[in-house]
Amino acid sequence: MKQPDFTIITPSFGQLDHLACCIASVADQEGVEVEHIVQDGGTKGFADFAKQMAQKWPNRNGYQRIMVSERDGGMYDAINRGLKRAKGKVCAYLNCDEQYLPGVLSMIWASFQKNPSVEVVLGDVIIVGTDGEAVCHRKMVKPGLAHTWTCHFGALTAGIFFREKLMNEGLLFDTSYRVASDAEWFVRVLQSGKKVQPLRRTTSTFMESGENLGLSLTAKEERARLDNSAPLYFKVLRPVWVLLHRARRLWSGAHRSEDVTYGIYLPKESGRKAFYAKRLRTTWPGRIFNF
Repeated sequence: MKQPDFTIITPSFGQLDHLACCIASVADQEGVEVEHIVQDGGTKGFADFAKQMAQKWPNRNGYQRIMVSERDGGMYDAINRGLKRAKGKVCAYLNCDEQYLPGVLSMIWASFQKNPSVEVVLGDVIIVGTDGEAVCHRKMVKPGLAHTWTCHFGALTAGIFFREKLMNEGLLFDTSYRVASDAEWFVRVLQSGKKVQPLRRTTSTFMESGENLGLSLTAKEERARLDNSAPLYFKVLRPVWVLLHRARRLWSGAHRSEDVTYGIYLPKESGRKAFYAKRLRTTWPGRIFNF
């Protein structure tokens, strides 16, 4: 395959049922050339799983999946390993419990083609439960540098897409962080002056399983570490950045509820299952004060 339009990296360890759904959501994309690198950390039975996926979702013209299983230093090390293998013009990473909605990559590609100066695109994300039912609709605004550095990372990685140029410039993930590396990475993206554009289109889903690393003690410790690395005046004015971020979200319509239809894969089921949510809330239960 010639240089693909996209490389999607999926870090993996365990969660093979969810990984199968993630793979399916990438494999059924149409209208673009996609390289999907599954970077596994040594899951038992992964070789047999890879054979099953090769039968169900074989490589074809415009779609290639590379299944790698090797010991790594955690999720962000796995992502970096995948990115170093990547050949796509646009890159993204999609965790096992995340999926792309139908036709999303074609839409993202059209956006990058239309806006050549844009280097990072942010899609909206639907949070779903383990049954696939929607929990909330997270609509993106462009994260501010001060807010991201000292308060909270306001984007969700399932909806982040970036040009290969970022990798070529060395913008990989800091593996000294186990949970908060995406926030630290985005601080460097903003510092480097990359043009970031919220698409205000829903691209992805994230399945909330109850095991929430983002609310763990490790996450809190790493958040404090990132906060402490910020300039003093950023830290002193933290309440201002919170208020400005919330005002921007309100002004942009990111808190406007609307009806949502979507289709995702569920473990042990064939094909995408259709869902409909009426007046879906935009606030995330348990995380309201983070956004």
